[in-house]
Parts: sequence; structure tokens; C-alpha cells
Amino acid sequence: MTTVALAESSARIAGPRTPGAFARVWRVVRLHYANRMNSIAVPLIIAAFIVTVYLVVQTLIVSATGQNAESGQGDSPGLVYFLPYQVVFAVQAMNLTFAYALGLSSTRRDFSLGTWLMFLIQSAGFAVLFTALSYLEQWTSGWGLHAEIFHTVVYGTGSVGQRLLTFFAGILLFQCIGSVFGAAFVRWRAFGMYVLSAALVVLLLGAVALITFTDSWGAVGRWFVAVGPAGFSAWLLVPAAMFAVIGHLALRRATPKS
Repeated sequence: MTTVALAESSARIAGPRTPGAFARVWRVVRLHYANRMNSIAVPLIIAAFIVTVYLVVQTLIVSATGQNAESGQGDSPGLVYFLPYQVVFAVQAMNLTFAYALGLSSTRRDFSLGTWLMFLIQSAGFAVLFTALSYLEQWTSGWGLHAEIFHTVVYGTGSVGQRLLTFFAGILLFQCIGSVFGAAFVRWRAFGMYVLSAALVVLLLGAVALITFTDSWGAVGRWFVAVGPAGFSAWLLVPAAMFAVIGHLALRRATPKS
């Protein structure tokens, strides 16, 4: 018997090879991107829609008031509306793939790691896209309308690294928040999301009340000025990681439901 035949015989006896840790995690990533309409096309369409609506409004304002392109309209909050969608995106991604991933013998740990990796890829991709658009907007004097959507003082006027970090951290934070809602929906369905939403509202109101009653708004403002946009963006990675861990803990006892 030849060496090749012996190797093939041994492989048949041993059975199929168990995929490695990264292969199992990457399988979950590929599962998320199996439906490219939900994972790629829809987020791009929503971002394009937000930008288009703002530019149309800017064009109408310029036409109606007779303002020229140099007069400007100020920063647009329009791109901020893209961030809450990331919560919806995360919930959909987890709900659509959790049961199927477990059916493919993925563990809950594999699913969490694969989902986090997909969030990192998604956030990095949009960070690169929005950073490039911020420079294009800057070079074209705000698309010829002096509009400021991507190139704003909030998240797009610093260096290349600062712009990449700001876009990346903001998108990743909202996706990780969405992972908590997604885990709550997978485990407790709509009731879990209602309870979680109420809990977050209470926590936010409690934080605002605490800052107000302790007269700490001045200290908060000074902290923002001290850390700057890049430092604040870096700090956003801390709650993002915290929300990701909370989402994983909620998934540990979740079972697929029809």
C-alpha cells in the first residue's frame, strides 16, 4: 500500500477534522455576510439616503434664500442618525443568524466572537468610507453648497487617524449596544427588549440627575475639552467592550426560538 493510500485510510478512520478556533469564529462572520443585502447594501442605502436628503434640503435653502455656496449652513447632525440604525442592524444580525449558527454546531462563545469580529469589520469599513468622504467634502467646499456632513467639528476635522478613530468608535459603540438588545431579544424576545429599554432610560435619567444635583456639568465640560475629540473617541471603546461582554453573558443561556 502506498503512502498516499495509507494517509487517506487514516483520515477516513479519524473522521472529519475539527475546525480550529479561528475557523469556527470566521464561519460565524461568513454567516453574517451570507445575506449581503442586510449586512452591506441596506446600511449603505441608509447612509446614502441621509446624505441625499440633507443635500436636497441644503439646495432648497440656498435656492430660496439666495445664499451663495460660501455663506454656509453650519454642521449637519444628519450623519448622527446613522448611528441609531447600528442598534437595529445589530439586533437583526443576531436574530437572523443565532439559531442557524447553533445549528451549524457553533457554540455561543463562537457566535459572540464572530459577531464582535463582524462589528469590527463593519465599523472599520464605514470609518474608512466616511473619512474618505470627509476629505472629499472638504475639497469640494461642502459639495458645492458649503454643507458639512462628514467634515464637521464633532467628528471629522482632525487628522486622518482622528477621523478614522472617531467614526470607528462611534459606530462600534452603537453596534455593541445593539448586541445587548439583540441578545435580549434572542433570549427573552420582545419582553426582554422592553425591559432593557426601560432600564437604559432609567440609567440615563439617573446619570443626568446625578450630574445636575451635584452641579458637575462644568466638570464634565472641562473633561471633554481636556481629552479632545480623539481622546473622547478612544474612551468610547470602553463602554463598547462593556456592552459586548454584557451581550455575551445574556446569550450564554439563550436557546433558539421560532
